[in-house]
Amino acid sequence: MKLEHVAIDVADPEALIKWWCENLGFRRSAPKSAFIIDDTGVMGLEVYRTGETPSAPDYPSMNPMTLHIAFVSEDVKADVDRLVAAGARLEKLSLDNPAFHMAILRDPWGVPVQLCKREHSIFFK
Repeated sequence: MKLEHVAIDVADPEALIKWWCENLGFRRSAPKSAFIIDDTGVMGLEVYRTGETPSAPDYPSMNPMTLHIAFVSEDVKADVDRLVAAGARLEKLSLDNPAFHMAILRDPWGVPVQLCKREHSIFFK
């Protein structure tokens, strides 16, 4: 099996899609689509507001270890500064270990975003 996408239910899908495209390098898979894809074109995220529940999950109150969406970053500190300036909120920054830099932020809707710079990829050799 091959992972196709991850879906998240959010209160304002259009605003989140716009912010993620402008700040995290995503693009829509097609005009007006709920699917956005990363800059590799390999991984996608579906962003929607379902009518099956009364409200979207309360991401701001969730522990980011319950759910987070992780990105490879070449410069965690620079990306943190750029994303905070764009409206994200920093929760944790760890730059002490030269083999692993990491940050946890929340986008403007509280969705946890993790930035990682690893000496060795956990997936690719």
